[in-house]
Amino acid sequence: MENNRYRILVVSDISGMGGGGIPVFNQHLTEALAKQHDVTLFTAKPDTMPHEGARIVTTPERPGKDVEFRDWLAQHAAQDPRSLGLPDPQQRPFDLIIGHSRFSGPAATELRDRWYPDARVAHFLHTSPERLPEVKLPNEPEKAKEKALRDATAERQVMERSDVVVGVGPLLTTEAERLASTGRHVPSSHQLIPGAKIEDLVRHRPEGGRLNLLVMGRTDDALKGVDDALRAVKLLNEEGVEVHLTIRGADPETLADAVRDAHRLGGAQNVTVKPFTDNGDELKKDVIAADAVIMPSKHEGFGLVATEAAGHGIPILVNQESGAAEFLGDKSRIDPKIGKPCIVPEPTGPGQRPGAWAKAINDLKADLPQRRENAKELREALKAYSWDNAGQCLVEAAMKTTPKTRLGQGGPVAQQRLATVQGPDGKLLGGENRAGATRAAPPGPQTALARAASLTSPGVRPPAQADAARPTRPGPAPAPRPFHLPPTQPGPGRGPSR
Repeated sequence: MENNRYRILVVSDISGMGGGGIPVFNQHLTEALAKQHDVTLFTAKPDTMPHEGARIVTTPERPGKDVEFRDWLAQHAAQDPRSLGLPDPQQRPFDLIIGHSRFSGPAATELRDRWYPDARVAHFLHTSPERLPEVKLPNEPEKAKEKALRDATAERQVMERSDVVVGVGPLLTTEAERLASTGRHVPSSHQLIPGAKIEDLVRHRPEGGRLNLLVMGRTDDALKGVDDALRAVKLLNEEGVEVHLTIRGADPETLADAVRDAHRLGGAQNVTVKPFTDNGDELKKDVIAADAVIMPSKHEGFGLVATEAAGHGIPILVNQESGAAEFLGDKSRIDPKIGKPCIVPEPTGPGQRPGAWAKAINDLKADLPQRRENAKELREALKAYSWDNAGQCLVEAAMKTTPKTRLGQGGPVAQQRLATVQGPDGKLLGGENRAGATRAAPPGPQTALARAASLTSPGVRPPAQADAARPTRPGPAPAPRPFHLPPTQPGPGRGPSR
């Protein structure tokens, strides 16, 4: 990558510990980008904690909890940015604007289209908008279908206004390309691998005795598969295999109910339930105290929990339908002898999941010395995938694109669509012209994601049809909107947070 210092605006409705996976992801990415670039974070939460190296600008406090952070952020994205403390658009202050799914993607594209037309927009896809409702609402198929259609439509609308769609891991990159493929403007795509923080190698206790497992996730969230893990632990203990499961992530207000349900499903002697915490030290203690960390989710876009644990050199087990599993199963990245044993195959029926996880846990326990050696090797392999590497490749991929707002200015211009992948050590791979092409899946729903998509999605046209239906030389783009800004004083945005 050329040693260029770019001006980047990261847009995230909330950011940092305590708000879920995307806010944590955004903080890691923002801080990594700020090491090499001038980064401003625009968020809707005035009490956002400092992000090292980045300037933070916030909206005013939302009027009440009934107003979603994402809606409040989008509303303010349409206002004069100078009134919030963002730079004067006349100065053309940003090269790249980053948004996250439907949570901040609409605000990011609005800021570019209305105020900062020279900037490129990178739009992240963090979850499958069609598969997720199916998993979360298994007993309400019509409600799940309605939500899937609504969320997928929202993603597509933002993708059509973006210059590059970014999938968090291989699973979501394929999803992002599929969702974006049906729009009039098909953006470039980039596959990002979330960074793994390499910690001191954990000192394991001697082999033998009880196997201590850790799962992180809400006990009342069907997506996380905690109930299946609990049943698996109970099955093993009934067969004389000593296993204990610690669950970190229960709602503190309903902790007693969560404990009662966990004891019922897994056995009171076999389970410990801890409340949710955003204290990094407490979470680290949980991880290093475990013999293995498991991610039994029914679907997971990527699964930062897995790579975070692997950064300590701790054995992991992950569900097959996850970006982490696809990453670990990619023999061009990870040696199959250390990656494949981490992946728990998804059974054909949901009722078979406890048995499948019981087998995987039992196999891990029986082979614990070798799994610990594998975990050490995996930790070494993950050194090639840091947050700095992720940020470096993202910026390089985004800056290779031609901003959508410039396409066609001064006459027809052929649009070049690129498909790039983050390789080891921050090397950007790919970059071929993707004009008119998509990764078309074989006909028929072969996977859970494909089955979910078939309910709400028009599907991906084969490349030949796409070329015929979409001109490769689009007509002139609309002229950029003129700036008519009232003179204002700079708003109350925060200064640099270092």
